[in-house]
Amino acid sequence: MSASVDEVAIRRLAGLTNVVSALLAAIPILQPESQAGALQTCASMAADVADELDAITRFETESEE
Repeated sequence: MSASVDEVAIRRLAGLTNVVSALLAAIPILQPESQAGALQTCASMAADVADELDAITRFETESEE
């Protein structure tokens, strides 16, 4: 990771992944009718993280060229 990577953005993404992890760990203790919604929330947050990481990676790759 080069010095140009936004450290605040990376820390925010790390925090978001911790939230996803905690929610996934809680799925078994949620009411059955809440589990699907919680899984969808996890999927959405994980997709957001993936999109942002992809954008950061593309920026880094373009910066190196």
